[in-house]
Amino acid sequence: MNLTKTTFGAFALTTTLLLGACGNGDMNKDEKMDNKSEMKDKDMNKDNMKDQDMMKSGMFKSMNDEMVEGKATIKDHKLMLTDFKSSKGPDLHVYLTKDGDVEKGMEIDKVDYNKMEQTFDLKDMDTSKYNEVTIYCKKAHVVFGSAKLK
Repeated sequence: MNLTKTTFGAFALTTTLLLGACGNGDMNKDEKMDNKSEMKDKDMNKDNMKDQDMMKSGMFKSMNDEMVEGKATIKDHKLMLTDFKSSKGPDLHVYLTKDGDVEKGMEIDKVDYNKMEQTFDLKDMDTSKYNEVTIYCKKAHVVFGSAKLK
């Protein structure tokens, strides 16, 4: 009978240790998964920070006896014109340019000369090559104004 109690006690102790070890192994696995999730979240936050760091903006300056006012902002793959006003033009377009060079710039879209708030999608465009937003009349071949981006 004493042998049975001892055997049963040893079995119970062994089972407890094994189950405890299995539980600890799962906890380590969970901790590893949490660490991987945290690392992934940090990487995603870095990517988001890069996008936020890529925010550039500038105020429009008029050119060639035309009037352009307002602010141009590039953020989250969008170009936003705020408080925007321009001289009336027959064929106004907004471009991303390097130092105002429309010929080497990227045409974004038509722009409405009297609409104060306008947003243009820049998805899949590399905006890092450009440092200005330029308002250009294609029909007259005249730059109305531009905003240097910083």
